[in-house]
Amino acid sequence: MAAPSAQIDGGGAREWQEHFDFILPRRELLRGDEVASALGVDTRTVHRLFDDAQLLGHELNAAAGERQHRRYRRAGVILLLSRRANYTPADLRHRLLEVIGTLSRADKALLHQSIAALLRQG
Repeated sequence: MAAPSAQIDGGGAREWQEHFDFILPRRELLRGDEVASALGVDTRTVHRLFDDAQLLGHELNAAAGERQHRRYRRAGVILLLSRRANYTPADLRHRLLEVIGTLSRADKALLHQSIAALLRQG
């Protein structure tokens, strides 16, 4: 299912990523230390995840090619977090319904519209 195309804050982050703002900066490319903090690992582990193709990113020449400079895609970090989750899709649906039940009627209506748009795309 495709993510909604609506932009928030004019900063380029998509609404479907907004719920990760508490652990990830709202930028498309992140530094290794930022990713390490979000994952609860050290920077070497982040580099290893990149080398093992478990984490999406870019490796660029820095300092006239004398060293490599890495940046990691925010969406890739979110995918890695999702893959490593310790819950099933049914568990997630149940928890989402619990949270949705606490929202105002207006928020529920907004979610209804967003979900309907996702289903039409899908």
